[in-house]
Amino acid sequence: MINITIHKTKDIIDGFIVKGHSGYSVAGSDIICASVSILSYTALNSMNVVAGISESDMIYDVEEETGFLKLKTLKYNDKTDVIYKNFLVGIQLLLEDYSDYITLKFEEV
Repeated sequence: MINITIHKTKDIIDGFIVKGHSGYSVAGSDIICASVSILSYTALNSMNVVAGISESDMIYDVEEETGFLKLKTLKYNDKTDVIYKNFLVGIQLLLEDYSDYITLKFEEV
């Protein structure tokens, strides 16, 4: 099961945590893990490339073997908001068909 937690501060998404593997298929051919991974990595890399957030203004950790990715931005702008919302939309679309393999919760920080 992939567990995703969206972190919010005053209704603004400022980070997320992805934990685990879906168990949908074997490693290397699991479309759910691949989908969540690409959404997560795209969000992480877009913070710098698209939103202009420097690495020193992000807290992130990646452990590929365990399926763990944590991202928190310390600075925000209109582009960070769009990136986080895009990540959330992608996860919600996956949940429509694969809710047996993914959980989503929100946490106010």
